Amino acid sequence: MIGPMTAFSVGRTERVLAAERRIATVAHLLDDIVRVPGTGIRVGLDPILGLVPFLGDITSGAVSAWIVLEAARFRLPGVVLAQMIVYATVDFLVGLIPFLGDLFDFGFKANTRNLALFHKHAVDPGASTASSWALVGGIALAFVGLLWLGIVLISRLLSVVF
Repeated sequence: MIGPMTAFSVGRTERVLAAERRIATVAHLLDDIVRVPGTGIRVGLDPILGLVPFLGDITSGAVSAWIVLEAARFRLPGVVLAQMIVYATVDFLVGLIPFLGDLFDFGFKANTRNLALFHKHAVDPGASTASSWALVGGIALAFVGLLWLGIVLISRLLSVVF
């Protein structure tokens, strides 16, 4: 921010720091609380919770949703919130797959990614959203492509049947 700090910006900074501490604590617990001996790899409770079918995934998914809601309180750009939702959703959906989901949780660390997005955009509201637009736009484009492919396949199938 250019110029003197106003009472609003000081209050916002304190609120941002408090929220960032809350989010960082949760992200640390879920993504990297323990270092695997002999490696640089850190793991959290997320893959461990994922071992409990559905209940563990729902619990970690709810906590990931809380992180996104906490970020939304600071009016982060919509596309950044969409990116955070994508990360949380991918973590949740892949986490539902037995064993594979738990392995995925070791590397993806959606909550740590969302913490970094929160930090970047809550501290600097004018930060670039280009990478968020690229990710969300790419997903939207892939969805439209899959939808088009489905329509084409169904129409071809119907033309063969009738």
